[in-house]
Order: sequence, then C-alpha cells, then structure tokens
Amino acid sequence: RWGRGLGLVEVVLGPDSVANVPNGAIGVLFYLLQGLLGAVPGRGAAAVLLGTSVASALASLWLAGVLAFGLRDLCLICLATYGLNAALLALNCRRWRRPRPKTA
Repeated sequence: RWGRGLGLVEVVLGPDSVANVPNGAIGVLFYLLQGLLGAVPGRGAAAVLLGTSVASALASLWLAGVLAFGLRDLCLICLATYGLNAALLALNCRRWRRPRPKTA
C-alpha cells in the first residue's frame, strides 16, 4: 500500500485512481525535473526547484515515519533517498537566497 501514491492516494481517491502511481515513478519525475531545471538560470526555475524540493522533503518525512513507526523497519536505500532529498532542499534553498543581479 505504501509503495503507491505515498500510501495516501488510495485512501482518498481509491486504488484504481490514475493518480495512484508508484512512488518510484514520482521520484523519477522529481529527479528528472531537478536535473533539467538545475541547469536553467532564473528566478522561475529556482522557485520550481525549491517548491518541488519542499514537497519531496515532506514526502520523505512522511515515508520515514511510515517506515519507522508503521512498518517498524529500516531500509538503507530509503534512508539514502531521504538524505539526497534533504541535500537537494539545502542546495535549492541556497540557490533561492542567492543575490539577484541588479538591473539599471
């Protein structure tokens, strides 16, 4: 149950919902977006990167809680993924705070 839609979509929209996609598919899209937009300059790209990083950090916290308290398990791959998401959040916060060039 927890491997699709963060375990939440099924409860809200049902198991047959189009939105109930595997967590791995969401992750692939997230990391692809991070990689592609990371090379794009500008405030808009920085905003999208930061917003999606915040969402991934919240999802990581949720899934870490499910893993630790719901499933009572430890997964090194999961923990590494949560760490990567935290690092991306830190990098994207830094990018967002970077001073913008002044225009005349």
